[in-house]
Amino acid sequence: MNGLSVQYFRRLLFLLLFFSMPCPLWASEVPLPVPLTLEFALSLASADHPELQIEVAELARAKAEQRRVDAETGVNVTLSGRLRWIDPPSSRIVPSSRDDHLIQLSLEKSLYDFGRSTAKENMTLAERNQRALIYLDTFARHRISIMAVFFDVLLADQAHTRDTEEMSMTFVNSDRARQRNELGQLSDIELMETLSLFQASRLRQARSEAAQRSTRARLADLLNRPGQLSEELSIPRLRFTARTPPEDVNDWFVSLEQGNPQLRALMAQQTSAKAQLSLARADDNPVLLGQLKVSEYTRALGGNDNWQAGIFLDVPLFDGGRSAALQARSRAELRKVEANLEQQRRVLRQELLDIWIELQTLQVEKQSLASDQKYRDLYLDLRRAQYELEVASDLGDAMVGMSALRYRVMQADFATALAWARIDALLGQGDGTDEKPNTERAMDASADR
Repeated sequence: MNGLSVQYFRRLLFLLLFFSMPCPLWASEVPLPVPLTLEFALSLASADHPELQIEVAELARAKAEQRRVDAETGVNVTLSGRLRWIDPPSSRIVPSSRDDHLIQLSLEKSLYDFGRSTAKENMTLAERNQRALIYLDTFARHRISIMAVFFDVLLADQAHTRDTEEMSMTFVNSDRARQRNELGQLSDIELMETLSLFQASRLRQARSEAAQRSTRARLADLLNRPGQLSEELSIPRLRFTARTPPEDVNDWFVSLEQGNPQLRALMAQQTSAKAQLSLARADDNPVLLGQLKVSEYTRALGGNDNWQAGIFLDVPLFDGGRSAALQARSRAELRKVEANLEQQRRVLRQELLDIWIELQTLQVEKQSLASDQKYRDLYLDLRRAQYELEVASDLGDAMVGMSALRYRVMQADFATALAWARIDALLGQGDGTDEKPNTERAMDASADR
């Protein structure tokens, strides 16, 4: 092989290795867009995140268990072989071969088990449905977490702007106070007061700067991009803020019972527990089996059959109390599941009521902020006019007040959006976005790994 061929072979090998790598290993290295939008952040929610990998694994396990139960009622085919040499007794009249080899094909199938297989199938199907619903709920909550941390980053940025403006204002005030103190126009205690205010604002500014990095790191982890901190985020247009809650929260309670994935998962677990009880009751039922064997021997003996076909019936007569113990345990498990279902129903109804009350309060708060907005606009115009007429020396307090108001408005809008996203998740309507997880695809993908 000449040098050119070796170089070509190396390049081909490199390309094969590169394109044979799993997609997530190199797709995750694609940098985040600048600015990062909420829509793009939510699109990165996938089953590859560790929080969701746990539920995907549980889905795969439930599906595998369902396959195993289905296989129990299918046809079991076994091929057996034997290589054996013997030393027959010398007293035989007819010489016997020393070869005693065997090859055998056997088929066995459960024909009827008086309710056992049906109970197992119902149990595994209910468990699979339960894990799928838990995955749906976990996926929706994961996306809400992304939304919440995305809003935290934006609030941290606005808080940093507010605190920076306040620190600049207090610094100017403290510097002027120092000059006036040197001229004897300001007492030492008044000077120390302005310096104390400056140091307090400096501390708040440092904390808000730290919050900027901390929230960005949390967002990167939720996006499954640890270490990729987004420099700039785009303020989203929130369609949630235009929605209004119903006058009566009982309207939501009906939808909660029908659509909440947590309740539906517990109902599926209840179905599984009932099937488990039915299985325990069928534990001492008879089992009817069908069997077929085809054999080939190298040594002819009277007991060697070329083929066998038969039906076998096993009837348990006494199990020492095993079936009764299984039934008692299954009944206890069913009562536990039913109690958990009722307890979770009450918890979710209370959570729904709390969010309904929060939305009512946020409506009042937004009306208050709208009134405050008018006041701040007028106050800023007044301070600007005074500054231009040299009546006021700066616009610091007006600018700080406006930045603080923007923070409160953003906080109220984001809280409203999160409240509606939580409502949609509780009512089984996703998280208020159009994207829905494909549980079957996630389950199949995890099973193939």
